[in-house]
Amino acid sequence: MGRFTKYGSFLVFNLNRMLKYQLIKYTNNKSMTRANYIILLVSMTYMLFVASIAIAVPNHGLSLYGPKGLKYLPGQAYKYSDPEAEKGGQLVLSDFGAFTKLNPASLKGVPAPGIGALIFQTPMDSSADDAEPFSQYGNLVEKVELAEDRLSMIYHIYQHARFSDGHPVTADDFVFSFNLIKEPEYHPIYKQYFKDIKTVEKIDDHTVKYTFAIFNQELPLITGQMTIFPKHIYGVKGKSFGSDFDSIAVGSGPYTVKDFEFGKHITLQRKTDWWGKNLTVNKGRYNFDQVTWKIYLDPVAMREGFKGGDFDALMVNSSRDWALDFKGDYVKKGYYGKKKFPHTRVAGMQGFAMNQRNKIFSSRKVRAAIAMTFDFEWSNKNLFYGQYTRNECYFDNNPEMKASGIPFGNVKTLLTKLRKKHGASFVPKTALTKPVGTPGQGLSLSKNISMANALLDSAGWVIGKDGIRVKNGKHMTFELLLASPDFMRIAEPYKNNLKKIGVEMKIKVAQIAEYEEILRNFKFDMIVTGYGQSRSPGNEQRYMWSSEAAKTPGSRNYMGIENPAIDELIGIIVKANSRKELIDAIQAMDRILTHQFYIVPHWYIAYDRLVYWQKFSRPAINSSQSAIINNILEWWWWDKDKATKLKEAWASGISLQ
Repeated sequence: MGRFTKYGSFLVFNLNRMLKYQLIKYTNNKSMTRANYIILLVSMTYMLFVASIAIAVPNHGLSLYGPKGLKYLPGQAYKYSDPEAEKGGQLVLSDFGAFTKLNPASLKGVPAPGIGALIFQTPMDSSADDAEPFSQYGNLVEKVELAEDRLSMIYHIYQHARFSDGHPVTADDFVFSFNLIKEPEYHPIYKQYFKDIKTVEKIDDHTVKYTFAIFNQELPLITGQMTIFPKHIYGVKGKSFGSDFDSIAVGSGPYTVKDFEFGKHITLQRKTDWWGKNLTVNKGRYNFDQVTWKIYLDPVAMREGFKGGDFDALMVNSSRDWALDFKGDYVKKGYYGKKKFPHTRVAGMQGFAMNQRNKIFSSRKVRAAIAMTFDFEWSNKNLFYGQYTRNECYFDNNPEMKASGIPFGNVKTLLTKLRKKHGASFVPKTALTKPVGTPGQGLSLSKNISMANALLDSAGWVIGKDGIRVKNGKHMTFELLLASPDFMRIAEPYKNNLKKIGVEMKIKVAQIAEYEEILRNFKFDMIVTGYGQSRSPGNEQRYMWSSEAAKTPGSRNYMGIENPAIDELIGIIVKANSRKELIDAIQAMDRILTHQFYIVPHWYIAYDRLVYWQKFSRPAINSSQSAIINNILEWWWWDKDKATKLKEAWASGISLQ
């Protein structure tokens, strides 16, 4: 496996010659016993196997486009880090909604914040550098050997890697973690994501081999994203992964759980003797001695909690709050900052997602009519203070992947082929003849309402005596499920617009635990959701759009999409041999998704909005591929001098100098 040196090839060649020679020698030499020959043959075969592994050229990382795609050399820190960052202090954050478990991968319940990133580790660390669409560097593993055909690979685990209880991280833990995914209580998202990993085999205590069922360009890299659980903890017989480990968190990461109370708070403690603190990928990283999350059930209380100094930083998701709030005396005196951090992340798609498991939404005409009735322009002007851009497609904010204009070239050829093969109901004609975007985009609300009424009429939905449309005795009534009352100010005007076309939308706000359970089992009509995307889409497309995911509880195919054309495109995406082949398939899928009107598009913003108390320092370069709140957790640090000045200014009521 791997790439062989000239010397390595010569050695393997000569070992084969030696085996052939010994066979001839045994045939002609009757003094050698059969037993001795078998021992010799086994030994020589083992030497050949070992040689074939040993002479493979190992690498410190993996890139979707081979070793040349790796930007960072061994020992070189990320450009968005500061290797001289100070260690110490405490970071206090907030989280909305109660958590019910410390297990990041089980199906039921809501995991505690920070658990997945700070407690449990993965074999590789994904680069957030703009220059690397998909590259990873050794995290739990020191080096990796990838076969030329990308159908197998070998990880060499750091021999000094340890779990928080002192137990070594071994190949047994890697094998166990892979087999754990098959358990019914493991979240099905991961089952979809890792489904093409055929086997994970132990070679020795610190060497493990992965074999893949199919060729998939990104499959070797996604193995690096698999959470590694300690077998000696989570492999105890008689215990259920989905319930018996809800309050246990033993991982190999930089933090351990200091204390917690379900639904209220959790504090993580940095391990000063953490085995991975000197790794290149961790230079300048994980700087806070303690990280605490305080849990809020009310967004208003959370906002006011920040202004009162109850926690240190808040990523502001409300345009209203950003425009009208955080303007008090503390801002004027410089106690806390208010800053926009531009990002280059793919915007993806956010919107009102229609669940086609409800027969009302099974008609494309109905979905188009419901989409037309949302008045984004009015909302952006009157509710969002002009801060947002309308979502046009599922890969916004990325000119390379975003479908724009009329399809041409390979994209057009691909769409034409799929339409001929699967039919117009799955690949609508407009996907070939019109740009992506919301139906009626750019037109007045009155014009869109007129067009929406015409569509519903043609779909057989007639206005009833109560003003609500009806078909076959069923009223056009559905429920919008929300996780936060903050969205009511957006939902209520939309509800009023829908009423103008004879559609009744009821609104329900659920507690977070109830909300998650409803989503898991697809027991809703419409929700507000978002689909983030990476710069290298791949396996994750399965659990968002595939027909299989539509039937899998816990997947993110909330719309119930069962479209064979999309299934085929997902297959092309995960097996793409080149960037061009990937992009062509992405753009084709983007057009089908958009023109099927599965979702009422919302908006996006190309920067993160953050308020934070002035007691931290940060690297000179911000990682624009990560959400700013994650950058704080990983790369910022507590600045003793700033914290002291803030405390003194606050106590005396003076401005910070």
